[in-house]
Amino acid sequence: MMSMPFDIFRPFADRLEINLFSKSDQIQTDEDLKKELQTDALASVWQMHGSTTVIVREPTSRIIQADGLMTDQSELTLSIRSADCQTFVVYAPDQNVIGLMHVGWRGLIAGMIPSFFRTLTEEYDIDAEHCVIGAGPSLCKNCAEFTDPITELPGIPEKFIEGRYADLQMFATYQLISVGMDPLKFERHPDCTKCNGENWWSFRGGDREEVLSGMGNVLLIRIKK
Repeated sequence: MMSMPFDIFRPFADRLEINLFSKSDQIQTDEDLKKELQTDALASVWQMHGSTTVIVREPTSRIIQADGLMTDQSELTLSIRSADCQTFVVYAPDQNVIGLMHVGWRGLIAGMIPSFFRTLTEEYDIDAEHCVIGAGPSLCKNCAEFTDPITELPGIPEKFIEGRYADLQMFATYQLISVGMDPLKFERHPDCTKCNGENWWSFRGGDREEVLSGMGNVLLIRIKK
């Protein structure tokens, strides 16, 4: 487990706990996470590769269908899983609101990122420019290969496509900037899940069966009491 995996969040270490579980942690179920965290106050969602974000104020275990979750409740740990897809941790320090996103290529096309920030504005009156954002390990531009990305990824600008490869990371950053994110408040973890398959679960990198059985990289955030 990596504690506070993003330098950009270190100024808020007295208020936040952020953890990133990798392949060596062997996290398969929410019960595994609860055991590691020594808490039952865990919130997770049934990730659908869509554009739905929910507000959570109490523990939930993969019942609600969504790919984003946010809360203003302290001591409630939010969790999101991945095995190549991009994950994002979001913090609004002025209002002490936290959130997580799971954004695969389908989520990018579905508009997960703008949808998340619309929900954040509607629920808490918070704009993207006031948030600190971290992106977890995900496929790099040399590993995101498609048969025909022009047709498989409708709506993605061609500047993010090179042959059979799509720069999903840069497309996500482009979307974040488009909704108002301050680039100075953004940090991306340098690892590619497939290139660094010894450290991270990767569906495309050979861990298909393990991922289908529930194994995954897990990003978590909690507001300290």
